[in-house]
Amino acid sequence: MNQLSSSPPHTIRPFRGPVTTVETMLAHIRGPRGERSLKVRALTEQVVRNVQPKDYLSEILAIRNFVAEKCRYLNDPLTTEWVKDPERIADEITTLGSSLCDCDEMAQMIATMARQCGREAELVIVGFGPQKDSFSHVFARVLEPKTNRWIVTDPVAGSDEAKMLRRVTTYRVWRTD
Repeated sequence: MNQLSSSPPHTIRPFRGPVTTVETMLAHIRGPRGERSLKVRALTEQVVRNVQPKDYLSEILAIRNFVAEKCRYLNDPLTTEWVKDPERIADEITTLGSSLCDCDEMAQMIATMARQCGREAELVIVGFGPQKDSFSHVFARVLEPKTNRWIVTDPVAGSDEAKMLRRVTTYRVWRTD
């Protein structure tokens, strides 16, 4: 039996909209398989190990870049919202070398790892169309404490984060604490 079989794979439910997804993400981030997970903490420590002490921006960027490198984007099924918890993602990265994730899983992983480093994080859902409150994407942003600035961390947008932000027509922010 492989090592992943003991880890609950996902929260799976019919897609009821982004608010329900964000509530699931927040429960994962705050829960025992999120911020309090020793497996995720071990991975977080590995990611920031070579960053200079108190270089908080570099910690945030190291986490963002790690998730961009180790989490390959894959859409959810058409009618199902599929949300892996952070410990499951950490298990897959540790065991398989990568994890298949969509934007919600990448955002919650970044937020979880940032919180494990003592950073404040928020989840931001955004939409790009003409309808208000029509959301299609989520990312995490992390507060850099020296400058008190929010750092957008969106591996899905890649190097086009600024371009993506300019296209946003509607958004909503959730604190992870």
